[in-house]
Amino acid sequence: MRAIVRSDKSSLFLTIFIMAVVFLNLLFIDSIFAGISKAMDEEKINYQFGEVIIEPKSGEQYIKNVGRVVDFIRDYHYVRSVAPRLIVLATLKNDKNKDGRDVATFTTGVVGINPEKDNDAINIEANMIAGRYLRKGDFGKAILGADVAGGYGSSVFPDDLEGVRVGDKIKAKFANGLEKEYRIVGIFKTKNFDTDSKMFVIRRDLDRVLGTSREEASEIVVRLNDKNFSKQAIKDWRKLSLAGLSLVDWEEKLAFGRKINKSFDMVGNILRMIGSLVAGLVIFIVIFVEVVNRRKQIGILKAIGLPEVTLVYSYIIQGLFFTLTGILLGYLLMSGGVIGFFKKYPIDFPMGWVVPVVKNRSLRLSVELFLLAGFIGSLFPAWREVRKRILDLMR
Repeated sequence: MRAIVRSDKSSLFLTIFIMAVVFLNLLFIDSIFAGISKAMDEEKINYQFGEVIIEPKSGEQYIKNVGRVVDFIRDYHYVRSVAPRLIVLATLKNDKNKDGRDVATFTTGVVGINPEKDNDAINIEANMIAGRYLRKGDFGKAILGADVAGGYGSSVFPDDLEGVRVGDKIKAKFANGLEKEYRIVGIFKTKNFDTDSKMFVIRRDLDRVLGTSREEASEIVVRLNDKNFSKQAIKDWRKLSLAGLSLVDWEEKLAFGRKINKSFDMVGNILRMIGSLVAGLVIFIVIFVEVVNRRKQIGILKAIGLPEVTLVYSYIIQGLFFTLTGILLGYLLMSGGVIGFFKKYPIDFPMGWVVPVVKNRSLRLSVELFLLAGFIGSLFPAWREVRKRILDLMR
């Protein structure tokens, strides 16, 4: 420690700053990947699946006795809201010039909802970018996702309806052969492309088209007070009268997202190794220069009987001091500055608003690799020089 205190202060601070920047860069990249994964999960939960989604029995098209199912589950203390939905495949048509020649088409799901109940579960109203949300008596009216409408710079599909705007009329041809015209009263954009690629109408409107009743639904979206209750909810409901229905929690629905997360983790591990290698090289250079400049002093210390191991340990401690101080400063910059900034100004990714997230496991692994790099980076040059003969060191 005495050598550190007596060293050139500008070199000391520069070394610590470099280590902090390397560690900060490593944390930042890894936290961006974690933030993207979290944003994707939240978009799916908040705007598509909820924490639990109830689907029809195997081989059946609809959930029956929807009112009984809703009454059964909504009294549980962990249930926040319940939203039955009716979904049917349809081909949407936008005759832009009203001449039957230049017609844009898009095949997607049309979702029939109770506007109030659905908005309690999947808050699309807060994501309207044009026009308004659906109202109770909106027969013949619809709202479109931005990826269907086109022209909002958000489409992830090669085709869309090429610029539908509020007030335009489009036609929907349903799977049963019926065709109906809808006036678009709103455009929404949630950043979940599965939702943004659909059209929403009021439930009673779709019942008239399909001949279904209010007691039938394609799915029931259940929102919980905490997503950690999802396993308990499914366990409770399977034991009782919902055992025949398909009960799926958010983790099962996000299985594809888990594969993406594994890919992110693999890339993060590669970048972590590279960052640690850079840190080790920085420490190697700093300790090497320090040892070379103090060769004669090392020779004198060896001549008076100071063990080589003690000398090597002193340089290892010096290297670990730089490493630990860099880790601490880098973490403080990340948690106190970078994350705070992005919480205020999140990154606009196509799959959601991303805020960097530092995961405990990633942080622990990064610290361990950094310390290992600092240890090896200081051990190698110190041992290489200290073990030389006294005469060689005194030259």
